[in-house]
Amino acid sequence: MKKIIATWIFWTCLTVPAWAGVELEGFLWLLTPQGNASVGIDGLQGTKVDLKNDFGYEDSKIVPGLRFVFGNTHQGVLSAFQLKASADHTINRTVRFGQNEFNINERISSAIELTVLQGFYRFNIGPELFHGGLLAGAEYISVSAEASSPRLGKVRGNVDTGMILIGAFAEANPLSFLRIRGSLMAGTFDIGDVSASYLDMEFTALAFIFSGFHAGLGYRHIGVDAKHTNLPVEIDLSFSGPIFYVGFEW
Repeated sequence: MKKIIATWIFWTCLTVPAWAGVELEGFLWLLTPQGNASVGIDGLQGTKVDLKNDFGYEDSKIVPGLRFVFGNTHQGVLSAFQLKASADHTINRTVRFGQNEFNINERISSAIELTVLQGFYRFNIGPELFHGGLLAGAEYISVSAEASSPRLGKVRGNVDTGMILIGAFAEANPLSFLRIRGSLMAGTFDIGDVSASYLDMEFTALAFIFSGFHAGLGYRHIGVDAKHTNLPVEIDLSFSGPIFYVGFEW
């Protein structure tokens, strides 16, 4: 065991990353919201509505975002994006949403919003051909759902919380112009009336068009499960779809 540890430490010291120390990326994520949400009032549970079947969320949405990476072996990463989506749909059952009770065949306007801010540390080891490591950090997440009709007006429920993130990532550079990367992050929070869990998975291939500039295409999936027992509000949503990156590094 001691020989294995010593060999790993020696290999790590010899393979300090030599690539760019600063990377700035913008992305466009073509995602489809899925899942369900319920908004109650005064401790009474609301109807659990399905985004597609009850509220009519069928079309994909384009979500912009930013990602900033700095450092080599010891890296800091900042990332942010915000989703705003809305739909109009005629419901085929009675829905209790907050203080409103929408009748069957009533036309409903709804909206969902998700804001995610992330900052974390990555320990990155290995040669340029293949490297990666573990990550840990923090995240602020805000998720909300609202519904309205001309007859009853608007009602809204939301959950805001922070949580600790942990995960792993890996990158490979099989060709001078090609980079393949993947990551997995997860976190939970459960204090007082608020509880939440978060899962974030991504796989991307990047091509270096010219020195310092890259573009790529990948796939990202995020799952958010949040509850506020005092209201009560329950939101269980997932967001999946292709993601396009453009970025600079130096």
